[in-house]
Amino acid sequence: MKRCNNCFKISEDDFLFCPNCGYKEGNPPKEAYYLYPGTLLEKRYIIGEAIGFGGFGITYKAYDTKLDSVIAVKEFYPSGIASRNPGSPELFVYAKKRESEFYFFKERFIDEARNMAKFNSEQNIVNVFEFFEENNTAYISMEFLEGQGLNKYLHKNGDIVSPELAVKIAEDVANALGKLHEQGIIHRDISPDNIFMCNDGKIKLIDFGAARFARDENRQLTVILKPGFAPPEQYEQINKQGPWTDIYALGATLYYILTGQCPEESTNRKINDNLFYPHKLNPNIPEYLSNVIMKAMAIDISLRFANVREFLSALHQDKAVVPVAVEKKKRNRKRFAGIAVAVAVLVTGISVSMTEYERVKDENTLPDCTITMWYCKTGSDDNLIPGDKEKSATYKETLDNGELKAYNEIIKSFNVSYPNVTVKVEGFEEREYINKLKNSDVQPNIYEYVNSTDSKLQHLSLEKIYSSEEAKECSLLGQAGEYYGSYDYLPLGFTTPIMFARKSNDDFSDMKISSVNDIPEGHKFATDFKGISGTMSGAGGYYDDSAFEKFSEKETDFFGTQSSNFFKVRDKMPAQYTVIPFSADKVYCKYGNIWAANDVDKNSNKAAERFLKFMLNKSSQDSIYMQSRNESFPINDNILVQYAELNYEFEGFFDNKDIYIFE
Repeated sequence: MKRCNNCFKISEDDFLFCPNCGYKEGNPPKEAYYLYPGTLLEKRYIIGEAIGFGGFGITYKAYDTKLDSVIAVKEFYPSGIASRNPGSPELFVYAKKRESEFYFFKERFIDEARNMAKFNSEQNIVNVFEFFEENNTAYISMEFLEGQGLNKYLHKNGDIVSPELAVKIAEDVANALGKLHEQGIIHRDISPDNIFMCNDGKIKLIDFGAARFARDENRQLTVILKPGFAPPEQYEQINKQGPWTDIYALGATLYYILTGQCPEESTNRKINDNLFYPHKLNPNIPEYLSNVIMKAMAIDISLRFANVREFLSALHQDKAVVPVAVEKKKRNRKRFAGIAVAVAVLVTGISVSMTEYERVKDENTLPDCTITMWYCKTGSDDNLIPGDKEKSATYKETLDNGELKAYNEIIKSFNVSYPNVTVKVEGFEEREYINKLKNSDVQPNIYEYVNSTDSKLQHLSLEKIYSSEEAKECSLLGQAGEYYGSYDYLPLGFTTPIMFARKSNDDFSDMKISSVNDIPEGHKFATDFKGISGTMSGAGGYYDDSAFEKFSEKETDFFGTQSSNFFKVRDKMPAQYTVIPFSADKVYCKYGNIWAANDVDKNSNKAAERFLKFMLNKSSQDSIYMQSRNESFPINDNILVQYAELNYEFEGFFDNKDIYIFE
């Protein structure tokens, strides 16, 4: 008999490959930063396959040798702050300036584990057994749940659930939240990802990595959220969060599992709230339940349920729930009365222009239509990570999957406001993409602009987008008209030259570079970007197409390239480099992730223009750059700040500097 160190199932015969999961002893984990299967923790827990990963931790299937049982172990692993060398269990912090942040969050991880252990008697909360420190990090041992996450359950069962099951899920999750809130803890990450459907019929709330104490009102914390499920107060770093924060997310979860549509981002709803009531999208949803969901998701906290007790009372129909819109009208009756008087005066003095009415209506609605969206897959190059085919393939797959997921999320969000517009997205490998743009008789409405390949297309002017409210959040767009000589192209991001320095006995973390002549004598330098010598005065080093490979193989100490190669370097050389900002007053940038529209017909042109404008807002930019690994920086100023916080190498990179676009 032999037990597999990956899935922990026992087989009667000895084996080379596990007959249950296919694991071969000694094989590396799926990701280089995961613990190897077979790693022993606390002289008791054998680590197996990774079964979950979030912003603050990795969850593994594990085997408890003392209790002879399969459990789960969660490791504190703050993405972007710490890492490990492949094969080593030890965690290290990327930079000294992040150490205090690392230890602060580690203590919170332990504190929250300590508090979660108080809820082991609660049937709707995952049970925590023990927490301990090892390998310069912390771990939580907890029950292993047999079943599947609600997100996977939806995928296997038609993307929606029945109102009866939705109510049961809401009751069980609300009961779990009520217990947390009694202890002053808010979950802050309620979504289908963190609700578990057990095989025995139980519903469990899991993953408390984002949890914090509600009484800790004024502490500035990293923004933790899931677009579509997070209320507006979670976007503010100094905020007032409480039970109502979790109630919004639970309402959004109900909306999603009953309609199959992710709710529009709360920050967009603050500006213009056009979210459809759930029963309008799915007639099987009782109207009372639809009203409960919309009250839970009210943008104005004062209109939301204040606590779980109120929410459950409404869910059980103990008291009728007035639609949020009606409640708003009641509260603002005096204000609306004043507006009505003013309108009456205007009507008395002048006649309403129907032409003006039609114009305003036309500006704020879209006709029924279908538009096509083409993009060139980011992971198109045959040799993304030179000298490492396995990592190159993984890197390419990560880019391609993340890119498509981001665009689909944007389309879902767009359809909340414009359900009558169908957006069909399709990605192509680079060579096929270029050929289709040049030669195909069927052309897209909107498309990613690559290497002057759109000669057959009739450009649609995007000038209106540049003067829109969305564009005001993207200060770098101001140079685009002059740069292109027209408003035919819309960049959603930008890149900039950067310098990588190898970590060695020499500390380059505080180094400033304004030209390649600033590189210390005796250190080799190479670049694969010809423009770098034009943006930095002076000369030195040499241009080489294989500069990255030489840098990764330790043949050079400095590597000059474009920021689009950042993830490639990070994947190939985790924690082995320093990114050096340029000390010049200007940061030299180049537009990236550039889009254009094809002039087809009036209806589809209007929809294409509206969709491209939508891609500039915070929610869309978050999907493209924060939730996936697009190789440009986000052009939205707010998301750029968050991006730099997440990828700490770029913190302060753009502070107090003019940004200049070059060719």
